Amino acid sequence: MPNIQTSKLNYLPMPQKHGEYIFKSIARSRQGNEDFILTEYKGQEFLLRVIYRKKNILIKGDKLTKVSPISIVKNALKSFHTLHNLELSFSNIGGREYDEHFKNSDKYLKDMAYFMNDFQTDKEIWVEVGFGSGRHLLHQAKENPNIQFIAIEIHRPSIEQVIAQCKIQNLENILIINFDARIFLELLESNSVGKIFVHFPIPWDKKPHRRVISHPFIEESIRVLKPNGQLELRTDSENYYAYSYDTFISLNQCDLHIRKNQEIAISSKYEDRWKKMEKNIYDITLINHQKSEPKEILQNLYFTQNIDFENLKKRFHNHTIKGDDFFVHFEDLYEIDSKSGLLKLSFGSFEKSEHKYVIITNNEAKYFPDETLPIKQNIKSHKKIEEFLYV
Repeated sequence: MPNIQTSKLNYLPMPQKHGEYIFKSIARSRQGNEDFILTEYKGQEFLLRVIYRKKNILIKGDKLTKVSPISIVKNALKSFHTLHNLELSFSNIGGREYDEHFKNSDKYLKDMAYFMNDFQTDKEIWVEVGFGSGRHLLHQAKENPNIQFIAIEIHRPSIEQVIAQCKIQNLENILIINFDARIFLELLESNSVGKIFVHFPIPWDKKPHRRVISHPFIEESIRVLKPNGQLELRTDSENYYAYSYDTFISLNQCDLHIRKNQEIAISSKYEDRWKKMEKNIYDITLINHQKSEPKEILQNLYFTQNIDFENLKKRFHNHTIKGDDFFVHFEDLYEIDSKSGLLKLSFGSFEKSEHKYVIITNNEAKYFPDETLPIKQNIKSHKKIEEFLYV
């Protein structure tokens, strides 16, 4: 993560503008150990995090509000450093100001709001979960120009690399989202997807609850797949293969195809390495034969009442609310002014939790940095969050 370090920081009155960056406000922790700086670049809002340590002050991008490409955060830190005339004891923000390949990346990189409200296509959809270096994704998109690819990845450098290649290769049929694939499928229409690729997912042997393949993921995959659509798992992990096979075969009815060490048209650099090491490669392909009912219409989750921020400050404490299949953890509260602040929380399913902020401006609240997906557990969590905020 790009960061700078300094021994002294005296804030200028906010808001401040430097180049294309606007530093809008400072949200201060009640413990006095950190601040968040609400920052805007070309309409994108994100946070810079200021951490007060014993020997110095660390300033870096906030991981929950990441923007892409990473050069946006680097240049924000440069602007903040220049504006405040900081004496730096450390910096890793050198290098290119902005890579030409990443300009106008919003053509490819989409957020949850886009898929919730604006996504439409008359093309067949194929989904790739965790595309890594992008070799397989880019090959498939080039070979199938009439297919709309949705590529899901949480690793930012991989996203930036694939965006650059999309531009170089002039590919128009890839949309990328940085999100948890286990949740994302709930946005797609039933019977709309031809193929789902899950190639070499992290095995998570020590944390199996984090695995992509699970009963809920398979059930949601079956819902979105067309009749004769396919869910294709490819893995080099014998443990993951065995676990996945047991999960697939526990379905009441299924059509599975198992292959071992089969060549495919394109392979990743990791697969090439594993083949040289003579590791086995396993494929499990599930063929869907059912037509699913239309999905329920999702309603956006909003805060409809004003928040008494002064009252909230008095009442706030770090605590967790647990339900039958959901939770809400109120982590911290940061003050901007008497009517504005930042609430940090995590919530949702125990296995697929969300980590977000609620930003309160003049007593009006919204989720930040983006909307919250109205899946069942999030709806329950949202009601509890409202109950706490509206007292």
